[in-house]
Amino acid sequence: MIIVQVAISVLVFLSIEIFFPSPVIKLYEKLFFISQIIIIWSFLFYKFRLGVIFRATSFTSMIRGYLVTLSIAGILLFIELKLLILIGHYSYSAYYILWFCIVNLIVLVSFKLAFYYIMRYLRKIGRNTRNIIIIADASAKPFIKEFIKSKDWGYKIHALITPDKKLASLHKKTYIIDKQEDIFKKIVLKGIDDIFYCMPVSDSHFNIEQIIAEAEQIGTTVHIIQEDFLKDFKKNQTFDNSFITHQTTPSKYISLKIKDAFDILFSAFVLVITSPIILIITILIKCTDKGPVFFKQERVGQNGRRFVCFKFRSMIPNAESMVEDLQHKNESDGPTFKIENDPRITKIGKFLRKTSLDEFPQFFNVIKGEMSVVGPRPPLLSEVKQYEKYQLRRLSMKPGITCIWQVSGRNSISFKEWMQMDLDYIDKWSIWLDIKIILKTITVVFKANGQ
Repeated sequence: MIIVQVAISVLVFLSIEIFFPSPVIKLYEKLFFISQIIIIWSFLFYKFRLGVIFRATSFTSMIRGYLVTLSIAGILLFIELKLLILIGHYSYSAYYILWFCIVNLIVLVSFKLAFYYIMRYLRKIGRNTRNIIIIADASAKPFIKEFIKSKDWGYKIHALITPDKKLASLHKKTYIIDKQEDIFKKIVLKGIDDIFYCMPVSDSHFNIEQIIAEAEQIGTTVHIIQEDFLKDFKKNQTFDNSFITHQTTPSKYISLKIKDAFDILFSAFVLVITSPIILIITILIKCTDKGPVFFKQERVGQNGRRFVCFKFRSMIPNAESMVEDLQHKNESDGPTFKIENDPRITKIGKFLRKTSLDEFPQFFNVIKGEMSVVGPRPPLLSEVKQYEKYQLRRLSMKPGITCIWQVSGRNSISFKEWMQMDLDYIDKWSIWLDIKIILKTITVVFKANGQ
């Protein structure tokens, strides 16, 4: 978003130059002016966090942020150019800089306004939402009422947890809970993205440190309200800077957005260039038996969300119904089910698994936003129910088609080692790490040593 806004500012400058050309200004001066816009504007947009669309920010505060930022930017630019004029190397006037900043402000606010209302509309109809749980007492009642009413913030309240019976009527899913240990029974496997803790920490019914520790174990973000904000809360007040946030997933906002964009572009590219292979696989599966081409199975995604995962079918049509009868042959040391020479696998299925080509339809899951190209493999619900609590944190990132486990031996790795690999991936995540895993995956596919 910062890059887009800086680009818009440069375009505003170029448009002014086209419609109001100044023959006195030399080309190198114009290029220098553009370079200063990029440097100063990028720094200030980042400093004042104008590259982020906050869910609950009022538009008034957004305009105020732009006014302050562009005023500072204009003054810095004016001072810099004034110094250059004094030594006879620049010609832009203060009037020109003021005119540019005013037009820039109008265009940027118009752009942000359009984007702001598009996002509000999408959130209001259930898109771009986050599932949350609110833990609160009576002191947060005005804030919770506003939270429930403001659909355009994009927060879906899964439950309100409180020790106070007076709050029972506020939300249809209100749980009166006194015991600390009962809180996370309402959270695990419910697809919860965030916990909002809206109680004074100094006089709390619950142990906030324990809640943070437990949330950290399962990878859920905790937002703790600041007491001054709670006391002085007013309707339509923005609360972006009024919470202290604790999270265990990567907080590299820009890098994660690049990852999301890469996932979609890369998946679309792979599906296009491999479309002849996909067609051949489809024909081979249909020729070998009369079953479906794709195998569809419910999996657990990010933060416990369920989704239907696609694969090319590599087993006989009734394979899932045979799991119980084959349980005595299970070679996995954890809740997963693995047999090296699985009798349910078809002839074409053996080839698809060795080359990992059975995973290709999952690129459709990536385009749908349910998976990533790289990330912890999506587990079955039956497996997740047997996880130790600390292992649930592997669900805090979007599941992937490939991962460290996928390129490091698969079945030769113990279940606990596999889980630890996923947790290490989350802790050490970077774009470069994803690239390395993708390159290793390509090697695995061509070597046909998958299992």
